[in-house]
Amino acid sequence: MPHFEHFPFPCRYNSLRLLGYNYDSIFRLCAITLVTELRRPVFADMELAKRVLASLLSDETLSQMHLRAFTLMPDHLHLLAGVRHRNLNLPSLIGRFKGFSTQLYWKRSREIVASERLSSPSLCVSKSNVKESSSLLNALTDWQATLRPEVIALTNWPSLQPALFLKKHLWQPRFFDHVIRNEKDLQENIKYIAYNPVRAGYVTHPYFYPYTGFLRD
Repeated sequence: MPHFEHFPFPCRYNSLRLLGYNYDSIFRLCAITLVTELRRPVFADMELAKRVLASLLSDETLSQMHLRAFTLMPDHLHLLAGVRHRNLNLPSLIGRFKGFSTQLYWKRSREIVASERLSSPSLCVSKSNVKESSSLLNALTDWQATLRPEVIALTNWPSLQPALFLKKHLWQPRFFDHVIRNEKDLQENIKYIAYNPVRAGYVTHPYFYPYTGFLRD
């Protein structure tokens, strides 16, 4: 995987699902965007974000969904994904994920409302020494490692109130997707996913963002 700090910010264009397109194909990928209801930044709660990503990266999900890349932002999720088997349909897989992640949201919402406590990024992060930083940075830039959200300083992060979690629905009903048409299109969408947190001002380099990942398989 190339080093993303040298990439320009690409243009991004979303479109609704294409009429007549075969979403069962195991040879095609789609860039998918799921947006929270009313664009509430509920994934700014670290505990909810980790639970939802754990379900996305579970063996059960990955046995059916060919997930190439993802980034979870406070109010939306970007995926680069397809299906692993011909008898599967990508919109159906996305629908199942939305349903299960909504259950995780309900459970976490009950915890937040009951305790009135949220899981926010650390305000004080201790930097490692030069030797440790060099070794870790090499692994990060090659996407062989990711940072835990507890050990990274996220700037410009949305502020949260327990009242945000009183809403029943997690996701907007529809999702946006863009069919990947060629290698250039693929690389543009990978760059877009990588740089989304940088453009939002959360981190200075894409490999510092704890909720971004790239899968080689």
